[in-house]
Amino acid sequence: MGMSATLTLKDVDIIRGDRTLVSKLSLELLGPKLLWIEGGNGIGKTSLLRTCAGLSRPEAGQVSWSHDGSPLTAPQAISFLPSDGYAKPKLKASEDARFWGADLITVELIPHAATLTEKLSTGQAKRLSFSKMLATHKPIWILDEPLAGLDASGRDLVASHLQRHVQEGGLALVASHAPISVGKIPTQRLVLS
Repeated sequence: MGMSATLTLKDVDIIRGDRTLVSKLSLELLGPKLLWIEGGNGIGKTSLLRTCAGLSRPEAGQVSWSHDGSPLTAPQAISFLPSDGYAKPKLKASEDARFWGADLITVELIPHAATLTEKLSTGQAKRLSFSKMLATHKPIWILDEPLAGLDASGRDLVASHLQRHVQEGGLALVASHAPISVGKIPTQRLVLS
């Protein structure tokens, strides 16, 4: 990949309803790096991730993305893995993966290739969603609870891909209640309170 990804937040405010979740957050993240976002339930982790991914607009401030110094739009820069994943119903796992150009081998899901997506277990569905994220080859990954529903081998698989992405110069933002063992890659923590 050979990338240098940057995500910049300048004076970002995130408000949901009548609650201010994030106020005047300024941050420049330069890959290779993993940003670990921590905080209790309902504190605003998902809202922050969605804002960083360009899926939600901040109330104030701005978010920008670049790769090797060139500005990018969010769709060019970001691969987003929501906490609940996504799959097309009535398709086999292999058909859904093929639609996205994804490879079930990379997520060890070949034994379930003929299973309808709605019949996949939570962990299998999470692996399928993760395979789609891998297929995009974007410089910035944003993952919301990527380990939820995964067994030990699934957690190791996600950790391995995250580690490789960062080692290749990528940037990853992760909100996870479960620890992810990613070895000795540059890591930064952001605690929301």
